Amino acid sequence: MAGDKHELIQLDELPLHIKIHHHRNDSEVPAHWHQSIELSFTIRGQIDHFIIGGVDHQTHPGEILIVNTQIVHSVRNRIHTKDDLMLTLLFPYPLVLQVFPKIDQYFFELGSLSKLSLQQVAQYHHLQDLLTQITDIKLGKESDFKNIELTILSYQVLETLLKYFLKPRKNNSQLSHNLVITGHLRNALDYIQGHYQEPFSLQEIADSCHLARQYLQRIFRENMGCTLGEYIKNYRAQKAYQELTTTTNTFTAVAMNNGFSGVRSLNRAMVNNYGQTSRQIREGSSAPD
Repeated sequence: MAGDKHELIQLDELPLHIKIHHHRNDSEVPAHWHQSIELSFTIRGQIDHFIIGGVDHQTHPGEILIVNTQIVHSVRNRIHTKDDLMLTLLFPYPLVLQVFPKIDQYFFELGSLSKLSLQQVAQYHHLQDLLTQITDIKLGKESDFKNIELTILSYQVLETLLKYFLKPRKNNSQLSHNLVITGHLRNALDYIQGHYQEPFSLQEIADSCHLARQYLQRIFRENMGCTLGEYIKNYRAQKAYQELTTTTNTFTAVAMNNGFSGVRSLNRAMVNNYGQTSRQIREGSSAPD
């Protein structure tokens, strides 16, 4: 995540990723997807926008979110304190398939506690305990047994998810449909990221994807949690922010380099996205003199 401090480890005996996030500033993970199963656990603080498949979640301490394979998700966090602490686990799909060969026929669902059965509520609390232990061990002192402890606990998390939080897919075409949709979205994102420095229309994006503009706009909004136009504005703002904080280019040059019509539109984007003007961002950064 941009603006946060985290560690990434890959266990030798288990291809599992564990991330610990200490948020310090505004942080953002752009919309993306992957084959892995992702689990997010908010320990302290909150995430004010965790968008999964177009649904916007605001987390609170103790909340667990899960992202199924090939589901678009993004994170935008502006409400933060120095004590914010989050955990992310990424279970590679081949691992899940190895231990549960029927996974293609199911998906994970962790709803709100009020919608869970009594058995699921008890297992939800069990998951919270396991994830808290993983966090404590990860943040604790090094030991010869650290990796095996993390491995065992991670397998217990996966076992609990598989036993108590699986739902059958309506049919196998559901997963195939997700793959088709993410393919269309990847094409649209590739076009935007390759042309953000120049003017272009939504129709040009749709034409590059060989899709009707209305259809592309609909699937983009449903899966990305924002409109095509909003994504373009946000992407240009992110690239401009990076340039403002890492170079001494003039504000006019930054605007032109990132698809803005001028300094006024650049400033408007900076205020909307970061709450500061270009000058305030530059003055508060460590850009080279």
